[in-house]
Amino acid sequence: MRRILVVLGVVILIVLSVLGVATASESYVLSEYSGAVQHGGATIVDKNYGWKSAPQNPNVVYIAVWAPEPYRDYIEKALVNVSEMHGLTAVIDLNITRHDLKGRVVLVYIPTVGREDYLISTERSVSGVLYYSYAGDAKSAVDVINNGTVWSESEIDKTAQRFCHASIVRMNELRIANQTCAVAYWWNLRAKVGKLREESPYEMIAREIASQLNQFLESD
Repeated sequence: MRRILVVLGVVILIVLSVLGVATASESYVLSEYSGAVQHGGATIVDKNYGWKSAPQNPNVVYIAVWAPEPYRDYIEKALVNVSEMHGLTAVIDLNITRHDLKGRVVLVYIPTVGREDYLISTERSVSGVLYYSYAGDAKSAVDVINNGTVWSESEIDKTAQRFCHASIVRMNELRIANQTCAVAYWWNLRAKVGKLREESPYEMIAREIASQLNQFLESD
């Protein structure tokens, strides 16, 4: 009986070791809840009624990442890389409103971050949105963020829709024809990295966010 218990104990240790190595070797990115909202295309208008185009320079994209470090640095780099892949000149500036309607605008807002450090893995998480405006409507996005926006899993979809709705209303008021706007959102976007992997969870999250910008630019 004692010998059986010893053998059983060895087997359990081997299984646990294998599982531990497997966990320490894996990495993944996933989100509890995510989605995207897009409003595309230019409004067909009569120029005789004062409609105009924006931005001043569509070959420039102004990028602001409102997120704590080190997330901000990783996300900025990833967004710049994607923008340059599409032939755009990327300009980083946290004071995004001073570039309103001057070039395309990308604003990433991350109000919530999380971290977990386990024995054999590391996990980082974020919740927030990526806003993209072809016309460069920075003001509408900043106004939405600053005016009591609700950030919760049950409300983030409605919050995301407010960004493009606010932009469309403003573009109509200013009689700007191109009203292309898009918003991606994530609730608890997590990157988990095993201790045996030489990967950064911050970089993995940044790549996931930037991949959404890439999709927006491809459909522009």
